[in-house]
Amino acid sequence: MNFLIASWELCKTKTSKEVKVAFSFYEDKGPVKVEEFEVNRYLTHKFDKEHIVVTTDHGGWVCLNKEEFDLLRYNKIREDPQLYKLLEEKGVIITLNNIESITRQLRNKFAHVSRGAGLHIITVTLRCNHTCVYCHAKSKPLEAEGYDMSKEDAKKVVEFLFESPARDITIEFQGGEPLLNFPVIKYIYEYSQELNKRYNKKLMYIIVTNAVGFTDEIKDYMKKNNIRFCSSLDGPKKLHDKQRKYFGHKSSYDEVIKKFKELKKDFNFSALPTITKESLNYPREIIDEYLKNGFSNIMSRNLNFAGFAKQLWEQIGYSSEEFLEFWKKVFDYELELNKKGKKFLDSKIQVILWRLLTNRTRGFTCFGSPCGALIGQISYDYNGDIYTCDESRSFDIFKMGNVNTHSYKDIMIKAKDIVSLTSGFASMCDACPWHPYCGTCMVATYGAQGSVVPKLAVDHECKIRKGMIEYIFKKILYSKEDRDILLGWAGLRKTNGK
Repeated sequence: MNFLIASWELCKTKTSKEVKVAFSFYEDKGPVKVEEFEVNRYLTHKFDKEHIVVTTDHGGWVCLNKEEFDLLRYNKIREDPQLYKLLEEKGVIITLNNIESITRQLRNKFAHVSRGAGLHIITVTLRCNHTCVYCHAKSKPLEAEGYDMSKEDAKKVVEFLFESPARDITIEFQGGEPLLNFPVIKYIYEYSQELNKRYNKKLMYIIVTNAVGFTDEIKDYMKKNNIRFCSSLDGPKKLHDKQRKYFGHKSSYDEVIKKFKELKKDFNFSALPTITKESLNYPREIIDEYLKNGFSNIMSRNLNFAGFAKQLWEQIGYSSEEFLEFWKKVFDYELELNKKGKKFLDSKIQVILWRLLTNRTRGFTCFGSPCGALIGQISYDYNGDIYTCDESRSFDIFKMGNVNTHSYKDIMIKAKDIVSLTSGFASMCDACPWHPYCGTCMVATYGAQGSVVPKLAVDHECKIRKGMIEYIFKKILYSKEDRDILLGWAGLRKTNGK
């Protein structure tokens, strides 16, 4: 049995005295005493001779110079007591002093595997008043018939999601444009509130909307019932209108901005941009547009080979290298703003920082390994079909069943395959030093390669995620000023305006 796993199991129930058994190996003649530490499994990434990053499966990491790394790999760390203490603190070596901490970090890292699906994404309609060039849902025109969720199917969805053992449940309404079927949103809210008198879960509701469909009635209902929302803003008017037109090619920017100004009086909401080939020309302008409209954070979304984006990839897509060049410009500009005292946060970078710098339980499971498909989030199409996650609705291979014919237990039996596919072991992700902080996306892989098991050498999403983590590490390792800002983003340091 793997040493770390064996020690973990012992640590759950036995005293530290009994755990010492894990530090001895047995032969026929009896126990053979070994060192009071074991070197944990580790992987490395060499930036230069003074910056060799060593990472472990539980997420611990340390930066060593060549001399320190040589002491580690030749098992001579006793020659440097300070290095021994550092490696013990980070879990690169396992001792009786740190085994409980390593165990706790592993539990936090994999907590989403066992706590039940907490995010339930409900497509209440496929109809939309927009025709966005990259729409993964492949939305239908306003006048299309047969694409609205019925109350009968909505009732079954609510009953299904309450079968999840998760104590915290987020119900997220998507489309199309979900406000076009607001009566069903109201029905789902009220029926879930009624059912929750029996289950006593903590419920949260959020609507993903382009915002132009808000009426006074909808606003009042959402305020009264604490229903949140988030929206989209792709950048300056020229860019936004090129990517997010109304059906009929009418500009949407002016009306969206007008709605944002109205809604900010009553709601604290966020927006995100989807990055296309055209967006690559506007790294600073996108951030400036968010600042101009009163936003203090951003979470940009790169394209996947799904929905309309897959069909139009030659026109709107890009290579992973092109996206990373753009993303680095955005990141550098965000840091520049913070250095000038302007508070602005990149939410996706914050998620990565939490994984690199803290032991907090993971909430954003799309960047995890295994990912949160089925075990952390479930998506329901307008007709009650059950999918592994939000963007997987583009492909029938990810359809797991239907709420009218399948129970939560039926679907969870299939979840073991998803966990296996996204654990990284099928694709050798576990040989990557960034694996503790990252993970594959089977939807992105399937869209790009036609297989749920990625060929890592050419995997578009893998290259982007690795590139982002490496660049963030460089900021942490090479610049104290940047590091201080990033510690602030991670919630580990309070800084003036940062």
